[in-house]
Amino acid sequence: MLYHFEKGWKAAQLFGNLNELFGKGTIGECQCREWFARFKLGDISLENKSVRGRSSDFDDPDLLAAVEEDESLTTRMLAEDFKVNQSTVVRRLIKLGKVWKIAGWIPHELSDNKISDRFRIFTKLLQGNEQTPPGICFNIRHIHRPKHLRTIMSTTL
Repeated sequence: MLYHFEKGWKAAQLFGNLNELFGKGTIGECQCREWFARFKLGDISLENKSVRGRSSDFDDPDLLAAVEEDESLTTRMLAEDFKVNQSTVVRRLIKLGKVWKIAGWIPHELSDNKISDRFRIFTKLLQGNEQTPPGICFNIRHIHRPKHLRTIMSTTL
């Protein structure tokens, strides 16, 4: 980056070329602009600056292990245990794919049986309502369903 800055390139040009060369998502345009701003101020150090905010004292695997050990723990309890803000715990749990259901943290995934049940109920509701309200159009073929259930469901239609 420093080389391209010294050659007079713009941050947007470098962003485009790096992502084209190394693949989309390699670096963000804002990140390129931040580096160019540092170079412009005379800071040519290639060391990362310290990150704003407090550093986190716990890792995702630790949080996941605590939740799986006792699923009844609330985000407040977890925040106190790890000595972090409650919102940090909530963000991490969502990132890990955990949602609060009734009285515990569970993965946010539907089992095959639950998907089949929902589809069966949905089709019964459609059949029960012979007339569709004006402005609403249901196309049963566009419902997202796992590949292994598509053949079962398409034969019931």
